[in-house]
Amino acid sequence: MRLSSVMVFTASLLCFPLIANALPLEQDMDILGSQLVTVQNTGSAQEMHQSLEKMRQAAEDARKDTPYTLQGQAADSDNMKAYRAGIDQLIAQIKVVDALAVNNKLPEAKAAAKKLIEIRNQNHRKFR
Repeated sequence: MRLSSVMVFTASLLCFPLIANALPLEQDMDILGSQLVTVQNTGSAQEMHQSLEKMRQAAEDARKDTPYTLQGQAADSDNMKAYRAGIDQLIAQIKVVDALAVNNKLPEAKAAAKKLIEIRNQNHRKFR
């Protein structure tokens, strides 16, 4: 009995970081929104890079979730595929903006970040 309790406790400690890293979709979207504001307003390539990294992580986490409007649909439904494609498009654009920021091309990065807003607005119309 004692050995099994120790094993369960150990297993829960090992799994906790995995569970703790998965945020609800709403929190991921809040992170994306707040970090996008930072990307748009910063004058620092380093700060932009850090915000874009947080955005990428939140988008990758959000990709695993299901929006409220799609709850109950099969994971392979056309709507779920479209949702994941929208997140993939967002992640790809985050990488483009980040590459510019890393190369200290702040004006170009800010211009490319406008595409992030377009992607957000387009997908909010579909899935919000």
